Amino acid sequence: MSSDWKQVDILPPLETGEVQLWRIDLAGATGLHNRFAPFLAPPEQLHSNRCRPGRVQDHFSIGRACLRILLGNASGLDSRSLPISTGVHGKPKLSPINGDSIAFNVAHSEDTILIALTRTGSVGVDVEYFDRSTDIMEVAQYNFTASENQCLAAIADPRSRIKTFYRYWTRKEAVLKADGRGLIASLASFDISFESVHRHPVRIGQSTDDQGKLFFVSDLTLNIEAAAAIAFESPESPVRQLIFPLSHPW
Repeated sequence: MSSDWKQVDILPPLETGEVQLWRIDLAGATGLHNRFAPFLAPPEQLHSNRCRPGRVQDHFSIGRACLRILLGNASGLDSRSLPISTGVHGKPKLSPINGDSIAFNVAHSEDTILIALTRTGSVGVDVEYFDRSTDIMEVAQYNFTASENQCLAAIADPRSRIKTFYRYWTRKEAVLKADGRGLIASLASFDISFESVHRHPVRIGQSTDDQGKLFFVSDLTLNIEAAAAIAFESPESPVRQLIFPLSHPW
């Protein structure tokens, strides 16, 4: 997917049929806890107060507050009172408002948060920074398909192998998060060892009497030492890649 992320000063409306993908860069966000904490719901404020002051507290407060601000902008309601709950398998969700459903998903790794929103179907997003201390072949053995493991083993260059591993991993997580089951479902139950393409179809959960669900997966370009992917249901949905304006005087 395009590496063109658009910086905005004003939050645009969430149009019918589109996917909004928001990027929050936390590298320069030190000390913003007090600015964003007022946007949190009371249980979130309690959780934030229990976090270790500094990076952990800042990241939690900013992430949850930005999610609420974006959902408030999309729904037209006060962000603090939005009824965010947890689904059967632990995926956060927003209860329908006047018949209007907004699906969302959040991913956080180190200094990057991604938030995806859509009114059309479900959506999943994932981001993972490269960890060169991880034994990726051992992890892959228990979580990837035979085809995926074969592809990884065939890559001689260690750096390329790490990048491919994390590209596979984020694709899988994005699909399972869109499906709503997260890692409750098996990562090895479907294959994503395709080349880097735009909106690749991936079907999961199929059985003899069930065709499963179809999602369309795209890699994301972040230009950092990380891999990321997004999965959603409609192949026609335009995806707007936007940078959240942390400097806005919320």
